Amino acid sequence: MSWPSFLDAGETYSALTALVWAVAVILFRRSGDRIPPFGLNTFKGVVGIALFLLTFAFLRQPLVPAGITLADALILAGTGVLGIGIADTLFFASLNRLGAGRSAIVDCLYSPSVVACSAIFLGEPTGPLLLVGMGCMAVAILVGTWEPTGASRPAGLRLGLVLGAVSMVLMALGIVWAKPVIDRAPPLWSATVRLVGGLAFLGLQAAVHPRSRAEARAALTPGPAWWVAVPAAFIGTYVALLLWIAGMKYTYTTVASVLNQGSNVLVVVFAAIFLHERLTVRKGIAVLLGAVAALLAAW
Repeated sequence: MSWPSFLDAGETYSALTALVWAVAVILFRRSGDRIPPFGLNTFKGVVGIALFLLTFAFLRQPLVPAGITLADALILAGTGVLGIGIADTLFFASLNRLGAGRSAIVDCLYSPSVVACSAIFLGEPTGPLLLVGMGCMAVAILVGTWEPTGASRPAGLRLGLVLGAVSMVLMALGIVWAKPVIDRAPPLWSATVRLVGGLAFLGLQAAVHPRSRAEARAALTPGPAWWVAVPAAFIGTYVALLLWIAGMKYTYTTVASVLNQGSNVLVVVFAAIFLHERLTVRKGIAVLLGAVAALLAAW
């Protein structure tokens, strides 16, 4: 049985990733009211691993596909440490400080970072407008996060910006590092191994740091927070990660990352509807500038 051609198109998966991830960000923001960043990252990792293993069993897929080497597994696990174990914890910390709307603006940095890393490390084609796009991105972040003198500023705004920016760069480095393996490995296996690497790093951190251990234990203890955290983990870790990996597998990382950025527009709108965050003109302009920057970077 052969799938329709559009299901083999990375562009389709990447566009779907944007929609799914936007929903997940809203749920993760709600979860962040009760679960600290490290605990939330650990929780979603545990839920994600359980779902992936169940999927392997349901589809009767081998845990180690043919033609895969130990080096491939180590590379994917290493990118999981970088892009999930570290970057996602920073992302949740940034999300709590900035709110979903501002976080979406900072997340626009992801696509230019992927484009730059892909050009440097993978030799993927990129246009001469990358620097222009990066400059446009800087303007977008300034416009979207600046507050006039005397206006109310969320606590930790600057720290949230730094954490968010570092998170996006680490995610970009992780996916570019993993791209050669992702190209030849099944998406389900790639997503699972990356998640295993990220969760292993979180487990090591919890073993070393008592505070992290306490946060992880609290997050994994059933409670009212699970009503939002479980759907967030299912959508953001299981569904979004599979779609994201498939998008990266079947098209250039530059193209996939630009389509992924569509989530930022949706996050700003969803944040206004479901989180009651203010939808200001400056936020709208900033998101549009971020989208233009992503397109210019990949032109």
